[in-house]
Amino acid sequence: MKFHYLAFFLLIACYSNDNTSEKTTKSVHSQLSSDVEITLTEMGNIKALVTAELLEKNDDDFVLKLTNDVVVDLYDTNYHHSSTVKSDYALVSEKENQINAFGNVIVKADNGEELLTDSLLWDNKVDRIFTDAELIFISGELDTFYGKGFESNIDLTEWKITKPRGIINND
Repeated sequence: MKFHYLAFFLLIACYSNDNTSEKTTKSVHSQLSSDVEITLTEMGNIKALVTAELLEKNDDDFVLKLTNDVVVDLYDTNYHHSSTVKSDYALVSEKENQINAFGNVIVKADNGEELLTDSLLWDNKVDRIFTDAELIFISGELDTFYGKGFESNIDLTEWKITKPRGIINND
């Protein structure tokens, strides 16, 4: 009788649940880096310099998640610094060649223009920034515009607010 109990316990101890080991294997392949700097180039010339305290990457996709003090320096078609984007976190799509910034997004152009919003997309293919979110835009002359939806070149000189709101005084 004791032998049957021992055999039963040995069979249970040798049993393996494949679902558990598969989940463990998938999570092990994620990559985590700290104090990262990513340079995006075009024909060897810099287009964007991205820095963040933390980078997360899953092997299953081509998206990098950047968190903690994300800063993106954007460069114009002549590869001169044009503007800086700061946000709480960002997603870099290697496949789409885009950066999505989220949370307390501030875009400061070198010419003094400034955009404040909650989310922003920079599309490297067309070298433009977009948002569908609420925004505040402060021009170089210190005029402040409010609205929802925005599109611009990266130095904020050719911009459009999709749904502007507010009052303009013509004094």
